[in-house]
Amino acid sequence: MNAPLITAHSGCEGTEKDSLESVRKAIDLGADAVEVDVRMDPDGVLCLSHEKLHSASQYAGHTTLENVFALLAPTSLSINCDVKEREHLYELLSLAQRYGFDKSRLILSGSVSPEQLVYDPSIIDRVTLFMNIEELFKYLYLSKGESSIGDFSRLMTEPWEFTRIYMKHFDAHVPAVVEFARHLGVSVINFPHQYLCEEHYAALQAGGLSVSVWTVDDRNALKRILAFSVSNVKNITTRQVVMAQGLLQTHKQESLNPLYMKDPKARA
Repeated sequence: MNAPLITAHSGCEGTEKDSLESVRKAIDLGADAVEVDVRMDPDGVLCLSHEKLHSASQYAGHTTLENVFALLAPTSLSINCDVKEREHLYELLSLAQRYGFDKSRLILSGSVSPEQLVYDPSIIDRVTLFMNIEELFKYLYLSKGESSIGDFSRLMTEPWEFTRIYMKHFDAHVPAVVEFARHLGVSVINFPHQYLCEEHYAALQAGGLSVSVWTVDDRNALKRILAFSVSNVKNITTRQVVMAQGLLQTHKQESLNPLYMKDPKARA
């Protein structure tokens, strides 16, 4: 069984989001990776922040990405940088390289766009990319020829309105998603877990794509994902790391030993 990575979402286990406390908690719990939101402050420093702020004073006190790399470097954990501002991608890659993070430990998600991969295919060789589904959908929407000039600015800045519409009919879009991802050299697509059913996982797997899902904090939702018969779930991002680790361990035991569930002592 190829077990998915368990990535500790920013603010895992009740810690402050985008903080060193959250990163330390992920390390202590033995997560496979830690997720952080990355932006650049007005002084040119890469910081942890989910929201865009507009002055240096607002960023004051925010954890720097360099401090996170320094904390993680001696460990075995990977880092998933959720890129909020694609224009600062190369500054991020340069900083990661300085601390020894390469494709084996540097994961990117968020606003890494198809055009960046077209202009510079070497990005795929430098990182493990979990391509966010909305980054594909906004171009697929434009290619339909049904968009207006007003749609363009919203697609580029707030693509989720269109993503929600597309996910309602995702079965029809799977072939285009697979073709687009293959063209870009992408092998893992990043989805909000609630939009996917088992048939979607299977269809993507048939197209050669793996799936990363976020943010899975509900026990039943996680059990549903682990119960899928397909094996292409590459990553599960969650704030509930302990719960996810426990359920994944149980799932592994059940997969290896069908009699496990019939033996109360084994589950004690």
